[in-house]
Amino acid sequence: MQNVPPPEILYLSHCVPNPPNKGEKIRAFHQLKYLSGRFRIHLACFGRDREDVEAARELSRFCESVHVELHSGSAALLKAGIRFLGGASLNTSFYWSRQLLRHVQELQAARPIRAALAYSAVMFPYIPEGVPGLLDMIDVDSEKWFSYAVERRPGFLYAMEARRLRKAEIRFAGKAALSFFTTASEEQLFRNFSPASPRTAVLENGVDFEYFDPDKVAAAPVFGKRNLVFTGTMDYHPNIEAARSFVSGILPELRRADPAVEFIVLGRNPSRDVLRLAETPGVRVTGAVPDVRPYLKAADAVVAPLRIARGIQNKVLEGLAMGKPVFVSQAVALTFGSGVPPGVTSCRCPREYLKALEPGPLSGEEIRAATRKRFTWDGNRILGDALAGVIENGTT
Repeated sequence: MQNVPPPEILYLSHCVPNPPNKGEKIRAFHQLKYLSGRFRIHLACFGRDREDVEAARELSRFCESVHVELHSGSAALLKAGIRFLGGASLNTSFYWSRQLLRHVQELQAARPIRAALAYSAVMFPYIPEGVPGLLDMIDVDSEKWFSYAVERRPGFLYAMEARRLRKAEIRFAGKAALSFFTTASEEQLFRNFSPASPRTAVLENGVDFEYFDPDKVAAAPVFGKRNLVFTGTMDYHPNIEAARSFVSGILPELRRADPAVEFIVLGRNPSRDVLRLAETPGVRVTGAVPDVRPYLKAADAVVAPLRIARGIQNKVLEGLAMGKPVFVSQAVALTFGSGVPPGVTSCRCPREYLKALEPGPLSGEEIRAATRKRFTWDGNRILGDALAGVIENGTT
């Protein structure tokens, strides 16, 4: 009997899904890794620079073809700003490229593309007409922009973009055979304002337990006797705001109770505001490091004090996988719905952080084991089954 080759699919991503060291890249990387066992994948994505192009080439081990559209942030933002003034969404305009559209059209003409997956709402317009498409919304990005309207100025412009992006999210989900969200709370939020959307499902993030294994690394040099570690891309507004508010509103009280407490801000591209935090006693800003695991291993706890939090925070999962307690804001705790993972404590004030710093009921091994039961990448089979469904039947 002749072997039938796997069906060919199009995977559209707003970023290069490699290396898997940043929230948006991690989820996409593990989707490609899983789907490559069931489909022949044609990846089309945006990249910022030649380093991204090189990283994308490594994905050839998962993909039949890889196309990276170089995306100049400043030029794309200028064009998007002009379209925004004309009434369009800034986000969808920022990721609009005639060159990428042309590549997709040429690919469709040359290859038997059976289905497509858009990774984030802004990529859905590239799905060719007549090709059944799935949408990984990841989270409700428009809700973040509504939060920006409250937190940032000029608020009315952020609110305007939030409304326009929300209309686009509703429109794209209405065309998709199935739309995925990282958490049940994100799915419910979307269905609250878009009850007519055909179908939605939850696809939680996982974490690589083989990599985030405390037994495989040595701890980084200890900075203080009690290290609280915060990780993330440090030119991203929610991370900047979280670090600043923790240093101004939480850390002084912690250090008055225990001067050995130190706050370690770990992550690439620290903004000037973040760099200035290092002038505060008890604060260290490392910038990018080659490996976060030694710092997580040296931590007494991981903190995620974000006021704006959408979807699952990978920083939380990575801390738990390393067997560390994680202290989070209410906004981060709410992303887990009623199922806040063991090892995670919601803290609203210095007093609650101090209480959380006391020895907890769970050992590091127990935290890691509980996390492993829930947060694996095995859930990607749901995505694979959905793609197989639209290929076979035109529906999921």
